Amino acid sequence: MVLSRVLGLGITAGSILLFVPQIIKIFNAKSAKGISLISQLLALVAAAGTASYSFNKGFVFSQWGDSFFVAVQLMIIVMQILYYSDASAYAFAFFAFCWAFVFAVIGNYVPSDFLTLIQALGIPITVASKSIQAWQNYREQSTGQLSLVSASMQLAGTIARVFTSVQDTGDNLLIASFAIAAVLNAVLFVQFFLYWNEAKRKKMR
Repeated sequence: MVLSRVLGLGITAGSILLFVPQIIKIFNAKSAKGISLISQLLALVAAAGTASYSFNKGFVFSQWGDSFFVAVQLMIIVMQILYYSDASAYAFAFFAFCWAFVFAVIGNYVPSDFLTLIQALGIPITVASKSIQAWQNYREQSTGQLSLVSASMQLAGTIARVFTSVQDTGDNLLIASFAIAAVLNAVLFVQFFLYWNEAKRKKMR
């Protein structure tokens, strides 16, 4: 139990910087080329759903804090995609909507049954999110502006989170969600190395 709590806190701390390399990469390039908007939106719904569901269930912060921080960073990435696609008005409207939802959950204005439904849907949502991005990578034979550092941290985090979910919650929904996410994150991680030489060839042309 102690190891699980320490590991959970470590995952939460690491999640604060999980997508920062990705955010910086998009900012420096002033482009989100190769990053699927739908994939990021679905990932955001899954992360926000896990954080909201766990908060509502009263689980310890170390068990769901990473999902909250990941959701915040995914929100920023979605805003970047919209902003650099000349849809800045949608980016700021999206920002307002996300924080309205956060305060609704904190204020217990969102029914528990709805949060449970979101968490249950988190599994197919996660599969869809990762599959869409993996397919886009395959189609373009490139990982585009995706960050290898973020992908590596995400893979390690989901693997560790399977263990902490078993130890701290015993919640089958959470365990299944993280286990499936770990497998799909592994696929995305491997794609960086599959398409590494292809990306180099494109730059040399």
